[in-house]
Amino acid sequence: MAFTACRSLCFTLTASGPIKTGNCASRGDSRPVKNVRRRRGWRIKVHGIGLAELANVASGPPLSSSGLQNRLGLRLPLPQRVALQFEGSANSPQILEASLRNAKGNCVMIEILGVSIDSFVELQEVDAKGDNTTWRVCSSALRSLPEGTCVTLYDTTPCSEAPPAATGADNMRNLCLQSSEADAGNMAYNGVGGVQLDGYPRELDGINYTFTVWSCMGASGSCTVVEDGEDSEALVCEFGPPVLKEGLKIMLPGETRRFWVPAEQEDRRFGRPPPDRYLPGGCVVVDVTLHSITREAVFTYNMSKEAFEFSMEKERLPGRILLRAIGVCVQFLPFAWYIQQQQAGDTFDNLK
Repeated sequence: MAFTACRSLCFTLTASGPIKTGNCASRGDSRPVKNVRRRRGWRIKVHGIGLAELANVASGPPLSSSGLQNRLGLRLPLPQRVALQFEGSANSPQILEASLRNAKGNCVMIEILGVSIDSFVELQEVDAKGDNTTWRVCSSALRSLPEGTCVTLYDTTPCSEAPPAATGADNMRNLCLQSSEADAGNMAYNGVGGVQLDGYPRELDGINYTFTVWSCMGASGSCTVVEDGEDSEALVCEFGPPVLKEGLKIMLPGETRRFWVPAEQEDRRFGRPPPDRYLPGGCVVVDVTLHSITREAVFTYNMSKEAFEFSMEKERLPGRILLRAIGVCVQFLPFAWYIQQQQAGDTFDNLK
């Protein structure tokens, strides 16, 4: 099946073709994004979230060994995601994202995200003075994070409540984690969507993106990762939650945003026609990194067998058949009214 129906169609009249990002969002280099196999590491080098944005993402002061042990004593979950802030080789601030694997005494084991091999790093606390706790790298195979480097750890695990820095109205909250260096382009006509910069995704476009889905069903609104993944053939019109669909339309390739999907949201399609992919129930936080855009991909999209059968089954429902019948009747009503008026006119002429 070469086409799947989308609920809010907008016909674009600008040039078609893929739009790719110039910088790799999952690494700190300038190679183009092609096949991203691992989760994106959006806090890498100076082009990461930056020092100003770190304060918006981090929940609380720097992490300390005593604070982590207190969590374990209270049987609270450890942070699933942490940010490492340190000075790089050029004396410039750098930030890496990592998963916190375990904590024992004054040592922690973390896994740096966005690298393919030798990603485990062991840290030891060396200075705990108030809110300025410092950790030293005591075991690392990464050239960007050599042994002896002093770092500061921050908890960047999201919560069910969006931080004050998030933008958008209620149920449409999102936070920019990494900005893009891509050009937004010129203004272009976007069909029923009006005028829009041609560097952004539109309703009928396809996108290549990586994502992390967090479920906020834990204690005290804490979130846990339920899926890290990628999709190179997602459709903008097949995102059900408005916060995601509208949020994607203001993203440029290379940009990362965090979205809060409320628990009462019923339509949970996630980039694919049903039943291929859905978001889990309840309050969900979704991190999305946009890599590239394919214009009007909806017209060349190949539905899966399951999605095609699901669509055909919905078309056979009595309510859908009734709606189609009403649509046909509405289309023929003006013609029937015209015929009736012509016949009435002929009858009146005959009576004369």
